[in-house]
Amino acid sequence: MACAAGLAVLDVMEEERLQERALRVGGHFIAGLMRLAGRHPLVGDVRGSGLFLGLELVRDRRTLEPAAAEAAYVVERLRESGVLAGTDGPFHNVIKIRPPLCFSEDDADIVVAALDGILSEDPVGRTDLRPAAIRGS
Repeated sequence: MACAAGLAVLDVMEEERLQERALRVGGHFIAGLMRLAGRHPLVGDVRGSGLFLGLELVRDRRTLEPAAAEAAYVVERLRESGVLAGTDGPFHNVIKIRPPLCFSEDDADIVVAALDGILSEDPVGRTDLRPAAIRGS
């Protein structure tokens, strides 16, 4: 039964060309994230492949000081906006974005717009919106 289900999933992936779609949508998404890097000094790097993307946050692009608290803030604000993401990396300063294969260019634009607004906020001054672990409670 499990093999039949797995083969059916592979058939759908092939018929709907989901891998090609992930590559195309991922390219569109990463381009939007790169534009954010040009506008927000907190974004130190954008990397990934297909729909598996990472947005590294740093306090200083020269020293690459990790911005873990800011990343936690951004992830929490994204969640409040209906976007699920997480932090990753040895310093927990990389926002990991892994949308489903049905994700579209329009969906990517919505996430980029949400990130643009959130990155414009002041994560240090807005303690009411920071996760409890960051607030110190």
